[in-house]
Amino acid sequence: MKKLINFYNNKTLHIMRKTTIYIAMILCANVLFAQQKETKNNIAAKALIKKVVAKTGNYDLLKSLKDVAFEYTFYSTKTNKKDISVERYIFDGEVSWGQYKTHQYFVFPNTTETVTQFYDGSGQTTVKLGNKNVTDLKVLKSTTFLRKANFYWFTMMPKLLDEGITYELLPNRTHNTIKYNVVKIGFNQGVGEVQDDFILYINPKTFLVDRFLFTVKGFIPGVLLMEAEYDTVNGYTFMAKRKVISGAQWDGSITGDVLFEQTSTNVRFTNGFTKDTLSSIP
Repeated sequence: MKKLINFYNNKTLHIMRKTTIYIAMILCANVLFAQQKETKNNIAAKALIKKVVAKTGNYDLLKSLKDVAFEYTFYSTKTNKKDISVERYIFDGEVSWGQYKTHQYFVFPNTTETVTQFYDGSGQTTVKLGNKNVTDLKVLKSTTFLRKANFYWFTMMPKLLDEGITYELLPNRTHNTIKYNVVKIGFNQGVGEVQDDFILYINPKTFLVDRFLFTVKGFIPGVLLMEAEYDTVNGYTFMAKRKVISGAQWDGSITGDVLFEQTSTNVRFTNGFTKDTLSSIP
């Protein structure tokens, strides 16, 4: 009887071991299949982004153009107020300078003196109200955000190929009879100030991003939609007109209205700017 019990116990143990190995093999195969599917998905998504950047011009093109100057109008449709600035950027080092003679909404809305902002690309921000330096930490923080944001919107498409960005191909979506390729963009931890999310609608004929859903975490709640129109100067194609719409959902549905309209005009590259000259402009 004891030998019989031992036989059955050993037999059962052997079957359990084989079953465990079999289940483990199935789980590993499923994980590998999921990883391969995700990798294939990400490769396809990034390939679409590469086509976008090939259309607009890459960051090497911007570096070869050295710098840019243009007039930028930020208009609030709700309040009928504007911030109008002269923008100047140096692409190598991401230096951002702006000067406002009209500032009614975000930038010192209760004053009329000229406002000059400078971000040196490595963490130092200065603000002048008239001829006086502003040292308020909240003002400096919001100015750093604005300088980086304005720079980003002008260089956004080339920067979609920066290191640390994740890509996910989503099902196509139709808007105004156009069947868009849709790519979700994310940022790895530690990339950028915050890890915002973007869902890009890529026009299958032009390979331009006609519209995209995005977040501005820490500054504007909820999901926003941006619609863009483009101009080309010196071989670089940029968002010249933008509309920001509130009440967006990640599925693309909209319940809100246009919040802001933003235009960039009179774009001029290769002006000979240096960090020192921009930082010393009164």
